Amino acid sequence: MLLLGRIFQSIESWKKLSSVNLKPKIAYKILKYMKLVNDEYEIAEKQRVSLVREITNTTDGQDAKIEPGSSELVEYVGRFNEIMAQESSLEQVDLKFEEVIDALDGKDDVLSIADLANLELFFAS
Repeated sequence: MLLLGRIFQSIESWKKLSSVNLKPKIAYKILKYMKLVNDEYEIAEKQRVSLVREITNTTDGQDAKIEPGSSELVEYVGRFNEIMAQESSLEQVDLKFEEVIDALDGKDDVLSIADLANLELFFAS
């Protein structure tokens, strides 16, 4: 199982990967899986926004701000970390990470080492 925090943290790397031209077969597998990743990300983001609204006692349309060093920030960080530690129902994609690396080979400056580290756990070994 993957944690929501890893999904939340990886979304920018997924966006970078989705902007790379790949062969249709592998691109389609990644596209289908990225939709699932994005769905999980949206769940986490909605929980984050709801948490901010709850802590700041605001509703949609109102500005919500948590001041640095405030007790609200301490509460937010603790509760946000609890959300990020939740397990997702998302399973690894049925695609080996080495296949993705092979497909990216020869494409310079596409993904950073950090991007690869963010994405690796989503793929089969």
